[in-house]
Amino acid sequence: MKTKFKNAVDEHDVISVRIALASELMMDPRGVSFQEMLQYAEANIKDLYEEDNGESLEKPINEWNQDYLFSIKNKLDFNFSKRKLTLYEKVAKEVLKEKARQKEQAEHVEGENVSGHNNRTSETECQTRPLDSDFVYKGVTAGGVALTVIGLCASKTFLTVVGLGAAAFGGYKLYKGYKK
Repeated sequence: MKTKFKNAVDEHDVISVRIALASELMMDPRGVSFQEMLQYAEANIKDLYEEDNGESLEKPINEWNQDYLFSIKNKLDFNFSKRKLTLYEKVAKEVLKEKARQKEQAEHVEGENVSGHNNRTSETECQTRPLDSDFVYKGVTAGGVALTVIGLCASKTFLTVVGLGAAAFGGYKLYKGYKK
């Protein structure tokens, strides 16, 4: 589990925890790291979930696709209920199962390469290099603003919403960092 996530939970930063949980399934739809993070958050944050607003989201599995997945994620951003998060996890695992399979294969190949001592930088070496969080959040904010503008110009609601979310998240994290 990432230290930043643990710190967000320990600091009771509910917004960051919710965003990290939803994002984790997009990054790794296998759900192992998501479940570990979720268990830690549930054990330490009493108000992690909001009361469900009862909005109907159910679709037959044959209609599950990326648009449906992003629709649930967007609704989760505005009403972080246990029911929506559970559905989001199921849909992510189904819709992104090819990505999960590729991630599994990549880790298998990486494991073979590390044991074979190839010339690439190992994962351990990469983890020891510090990354300037301001730089990352500035990039997220700028990218979010760019996506929002592109979404507005192209009349693409999805891009606009994702862009706004990224810009808001990056701006929030920058503000919080400067406030310290």
